Amino acid sequence: MSPRLLLLLSVASTALGFQLSGVFARTQLPVPPAVIQADSTIAESPAIPVAAASKAAPRHAQDLGAIPKGSLREMAAACEKAGSPAETRLALMEAISLLKPDELQAMLAKETSGTDFYRSSRFDFQFAAKRLSEVAPEKAAALWLNARATHFNIDVLLGPWAKKDPQAFASWSAGLAPDAQRAVGQTMAKTAAEQPEQFLGLVPQLAQSPAGILGARGAISGLIAKAGKGDDPASAIAYAQALPVGPARSAALAELARWPGLDVAAHPEVAAALAQLSPSEARRYVQQVNPEALPPSALRESAYANQLAKAAQKDPQAAAKKVDALSNTADYPAAVRGFVEATAAKDPAAAVEWALTIGVTGAQRSAALEKAATEYFRLKPADARKWVEKAALTPEEYQMLTGRTR
Repeated sequence: MSPRLLLLLSVASTALGFQLSGVFARTQLPVPPAVIQADSTIAESPAIPVAAASKAAPRHAQDLGAIPKGSLREMAAACEKAGSPAETRLALMEAISLLKPDELQAMLAKETSGTDFYRSSRFDFQFAAKRLSEVAPEKAAALWLNARATHFNIDVLLGPWAKKDPQAFASWSAGLAPDAQRAVGQTMAKTAAEQPEQFLGLVPQLAQSPAGILGARGAISGLIAKAGKGDDPASAIAYAQALPVGPARSAALAELARWPGLDVAAHPEVAAALAQLSPSEARRYVQQVNPEALPPSALRESAYANQLAKAAQKDPQAAAKKVDALSNTADYPAAVRGFVEATAAKDPAAAVEWALTIGVTGAQRSAALEKAATEYFRLKPADARKWVEKAALTPEEYQMLTGRTR
């Protein structure tokens, strides 16, 4: 059986699952979210790899050469004449593979400059982007960086370069602005998860950057994915500690809180890294940690709030006793906040009174008050209006809840 026929059979076997006639329609219609998701999935794993398509000998080379190169849309429309949906798809892939890097970059840049938000999710764009990233990764990276519409296509544009030449990719990412580095960190994390040992050689130049932090976290995630409950985390902890001192090492150590069955209290280096997390980062580990195992920190507060919220949902009376047991401790405000947030929907009047028992210092009181009062106004607006006028609120709290001064 000829290679050409094998390629056609491969395409035909998958073509039934996708409505390809719509994909290459001359007049593009809005695409429902479900279809977009399906298209995105297809693009990540095309029926025929870019490399295979680029090597395939076209049946009618003269026809492919005559396909207009003004835009991907024109190419797709012209390839509809190839015949069946499978032949149309293969003809388009072959035509794209014949384009030079500059032509590919120009076409993709033209597509991303339009107003069609979903355009870059379509198969022809995805295949062309993947082709460019393989033959001219720097051009693909420049396209991603300069065309904001392609930022959610980061894997197809940057992934092949990160895998093929991780050192060059890391050097390029180190020179980006912080926001771009955070976006590139997604690709760095996936690459590090697949090749954690390789990441060790890259991290020195990225240790202080958002890309390096996300890459370090990704490397540990890769090790965790291979671990089973009860496996010794010693090698993973040693890996994290081999990273340069700084944010990347701290991120790796904190990620070890996700290790199956890890006792954070038995690993002070992990507990210390968790204690350094910002409130937004701390939310990532709230479900994995016992707050009693942590030093005072944003994560300890969030973990206590989460613990009491769960307890209140199961048994409010038992949870209330646990909150009372924490009174006069530094953990009491967080415990009350969790309790209030869980009980607000059931008994908002009681919840707002509980919120008023939290000390005025810190953010726990305002967060609990806002949550409880919102539920109170939603369920019993008349009663809530009476309460807010009589409650012992600070001027700032009154303005927060009502939008006006007293």
